[in-house]
Amino acid sequence: MAKLSKTTRTVIIAAAVLLVLGAVLLVLMMTGSDKKEETSSGTSESVSTGEDSSSSDNGTSSDSEKTAITDKEQENVLKLEVVNETGSFSFSRQQREVSTTDDDGNVSTSTEYYWVSPELEGVDHNDSTIGSFVRCMAGLSASSVVEEDAQDLEKYGLATPASEVKISFDDGTSADICFGIRNPAANNYVYCLTKGSNDVMQVSYYSAGSAFYDIKSFVNLVLTEAYNANNANELDYLTIERKDLDDPIQIEYMYDIAEESEKEDSVITTFNTHRITSPITVELDTTSGQSVCYGLYSLSAASCEYIRPTEQEIADAGLDDPFCKVSFKYGGKARVLLLGNEIRTTSGEDENAVSSVTAYYAMFEGGDIVYSISTSNAPWYTLQVQDIMSRRPISPYIYTIDTLTVTTPDGEYVFTVSGDSDDHSFTCGDTVLNDSSFKSFYQHLITTVGEELYFSDEKPEPYITLLFKYREEYYDTYGRSEDEIVFYQSDDRKNIVSVNGDILYKVRQIYTQRLLENLDALFNGGEIKLDW
Repeated sequence: MAKLSKTTRTVIIAAAVLLVLGAVLLVLMMTGSDKKEETSSGTSESVSTGEDSSSSDNGTSSDSEKTAITDKEQENVLKLEVVNETGSFSFSRQQREVSTTDDDGNVSTSTEYYWVSPELEGVDHNDSTIGSFVRCMAGLSASSVVEEDAQDLEKYGLATPASEVKISFDDGTSADICFGIRNPAANNYVYCLTKGSNDVMQVSYYSAGSAFYDIKSFVNLVLTEAYNANNANELDYLTIERKDLDDPIQIEYMYDIAEESEKEDSVITTFNTHRITSPITVELDTTSGQSVCYGLYSLSAASCEYIRPTEQEIADAGLDDPFCKVSFKYGGKARVLLLGNEIRTTSGEDENAVSSVTAYYAMFEGGDIVYSISTSNAPWYTLQVQDIMSRRPISPYIYTIDTLTVTTPDGEYVFTVSGDSDDHSFTCGDTVLNDSSFKSFYQHLITTVGEELYFSDEKPEPYITLLFKYREEYYDTYGRSEDEIVFYQSDDRKNIVSVNGDILYKVRQIYTQRLLENLDALFNGGEIKLDW
């Protein structure tokens, strides 16, 4: 026999090794699936029957492992009765006919179910919260059975359940479910069982959580109607009375302006909708002022504190003698919101604890519910008039002016505006003024901005006075025939500004300096400068 070379022997050995490995792999493939199925079967059995399984401990399960506790639809629930640590209450099914109209104008009618509670008689229900609770109880499933025929119910909080819910259905059947504590290993699950059984299950707390609620949690917390742009319910007025205010803050809707804006030859000079009428007369700031008004639309409470409160509960909330009264009217409905004591929240512990005001007690005058309203939803409790007033004193349209009188240390100038935007003239005595120059000069006059709010009874000698006298149509719109702005000199390189006798602002002295320069330029052909 011929002797094999070293290379040939190596190839033969490698081939033999590969053949053996292939055989082993084939055996593993043929037997592995059986072992996998056996392991899977063992795990599944552990999940469904034993509380010691890891799947039960962490609350996870597949849909196939879920156990139906109730299997009805929301509309099948006739009654829901709840007994928990806060007391007892119930919800009963009611129905109403609802009409809808499609795009073609066809009207159809359907039956709509809703649920009411005798404990909330006369109180606006939160239909969404109640409907969600009913729906969850009608079709409640357990994620897993934790322990069959459990002898120690105490460890699940089911010896004395924290809540018991009885659901009665329209087919004559019912279910009585007891809820215990939340799973310590998976807090988003709560233990439960059906009454008469010791089989402990766990269900999602997000489905069953309402079973632990107080009846107050089912009160509607939306206190006022939303603004409807298609059928506008304007805020007619808003009056804020507070113990720390000498005079109330009064805000009124400018109906005269709204009516005038509908006319083609409108003389409207503002885009604002409301004005302050007390303690001063001035327009609202278009941002902060409007938010104070529109905050009354869809006003929401944070929580319901008392239903039909006692005199003592009203006193404890500071609502027998409220700190703040907010009177308002819109949509033809006048209401008075009372705001009482502050509600404080403490964060941190011991010496690091910080207490802050987060809400106020509130109720409507004549109402029988005490709410809490967050500070962000109740700006009327702290605002000052200077927070919401416009920083621009007046801004009349140039063609609403009859005469403009400017009084300076050098003399008095009376300007007359004749005509309209298509055909007009600007004169001072016998002098016809340059069209664009006077418009620029006028623009400077009405861009006075109160850079700093300033309130004082002191009235030094006037430095510069602007007196705007209006045409008849302006008076018909705004109810004013004239406006007067007076600038007083101050010792801090600023000018004090009064509007119609009320000192309101301070402005940098450069403004009046530029005014005098522009006045000179108007008559002597110089450049009108708008920067200051």
